[in-house]
Amino acid sequence: IMDRGRKAMPVQNKACMERHVQRCQERHKQKLQNMKSNIDNKCPRGASHLKTKAKKNALMEERFEQIETENRILLEKMSHIMRCKGDIDCTNDSIKYSKPKNKERRKRELKRITKENQQILNRIQAARPTYNHRKWEDEAKVNDRILANICEFKQPARKDERPMIGDEDSIFGYLDFYDSVPEESEGETSLF
Repeated sequence: IMDRGRKAMPVQNKACMERHVQRCQERHKQKLQNMKSNIDNKCPRGASHLKTKAKKNALMEERFEQIETENRILLEKMSHIMRCKGDIDCTNDSIKYSKPKNKERRKRELKRITKENQQILNRIQAARPTYNHRKWEDEAKVNDRILANICEFKQPARKDERPMIGDEDSIFGYLDFYDSVPEESEGETSLF
């Protein structure tokens, strides 16, 4: 069935053509048997940098050098001790453990500063105030009364002042427009 197109082609000698097709098919089968795969499924090459581990070797080298240096210093100290008398050296020449040379002067300076601070505090506490807060409170009350007379609507209540329950003001601390309109009696008609 697959040779239908080739069989329909006109040829001069059918026997020669048949042999030719037979040879081509055998060659094709031979090639298929001898064919090698194009996919590389072999084990990959080993990376040389993973085998040598240069960074680890360099760190180990540095560590060995550091150990060698510390051993040499320790050996020099031990040889110095062996050559010297071998006395125990318990003196510490460090500044951290030395006694301060100006300790008394610093104490006197601290006492003087404390005394001056106490004198300044006493002067501040003894000084009379230049502002009269009672006078300020009285002036604020007078200003509030003047402001209440000038305003079209009543001022809101302050946070520290709460309106009384029986007060004519609303809970918001001022009168609404409708609160100021008198109540209608039953026989009167409203304009609204």
